Amino acid sequence: MKRHVTGFERDAEGHWVARLDCHHRQHVRHHPPQFDRPWTATEEGRASRIGMALECVRCDDFEWPAGLARYRTTPRFVGGATPAGLLRDHSTKRGVWGRIVVEEGSVVYVAGARRCTLRPGAGGSAADGTGVVVPEMKHHVEPAPDAVFAVEFWRPPG
Repeated sequence: MKRHVTGFERDAEGHWVARLDCHHRQHVRHHPPQFDRPWTATEEGRASRIGMALECVRCDDFEWPAGLARYRTTPRFVGGATPAGLLRDHSTKRGVWGRIVVEEGSVVYVAGARRCTLRPGAGGSAADGTGVVVPEMKHHVEPAPDAVFAVEFWRPPG
């Protein structure tokens, strides 16, 4: 999934890392012939790449970024009374992550080409009841009639 560069920082070994608008980080090394990125060597070069789109494999893998804080949780939804907007494709805003937390029953979560059944649990994967909602990725839910679930919204603190 394409994400935009919002800035740069160095890792512990001094290599340049791009900060992406999804809140993941990605190395942008200049090591020819594998990586030809001479623009990483200067402040001007890096500044010219702010806003550039990079492929984020961590978003493709539904990997939760570090350092997010929950800022809102929906009311509990009950299967047959789930709002219509959640039943059709929709997405969160840029940089906003979500978690679908199932308390009872089951919810089929469809995101991109992925389709998984969420059931009650207390962790961070489909197997334990939580569906990761990647920013700006189209998704919808198909709750069972006995499902009880809520959606949490996460972003960096502040």
